Amino acid sequence: MKPTPETPPKKLRTIWVRIAAFFLRRQLKTGPDAPLDFARLLNEPKDWLLVMPAEANAFDAALPLCLDLLERVQGIRMHLLVPHDFRHWITVKTPMLKVHPFHPQDLIWGRFPRRALIERLHNLKPDVAMDLSPLPTPLSLYACAHSGAQVRGAISRKYGDEVFNFLVQSGAEDIGERYRTLFAYLS
Repeated sequence: MKPTPETPPKKLRTIWVRIAAFFLRRQLKTGPDAPLDFARLLNEPKDWLLVMPAEANAFDAALPLCLDLLERVQGIRMHLLVPHDFRHWITVKTPMLKVHPFHPQDLIWGRFPRRALIERLHNLKPDVAMDLSPLPTPLSLYACAHSGAQVRGAISRKYGDEVFNFLVQSGAEDIGERYRTLFAYLS
């Protein structure tokens, strides 16, 4: 489906996200999550999966906060799911940080993750999965939903509420400020 004058790119993106949210509602359990002790889950050593944004300015705003979180919270292992083109932007070498680039061939129609990518993320067994995309994408929704993480968070969403159990809403328009608000809760 290519953008036409009737379907601008933003509207087309929203359609794909709504389709992903529709299928995820049917795939995920219908009952609510068990009560979570966020303080314990966010403060014990664990594995975190952070789905990095595919937009360069958002990626640039989120990366320093991710690295700062890794330094401040001792004992976490951070897994970053990054677009293949951005894999070289991360130059920090530590055994507590793993970069998992995804290639265009890891996606169906350039949007939906293939089963192999979902299984790769699920095998990480993260305790926390955070979607750092400013706007939801089918990849970010599926990655968080099928990661198996107890805490699945994002900045405020219009679609995908059924996936997340930790949403942080900020009135700020600036993406950097929205990330700072989210990371203030996480540390």
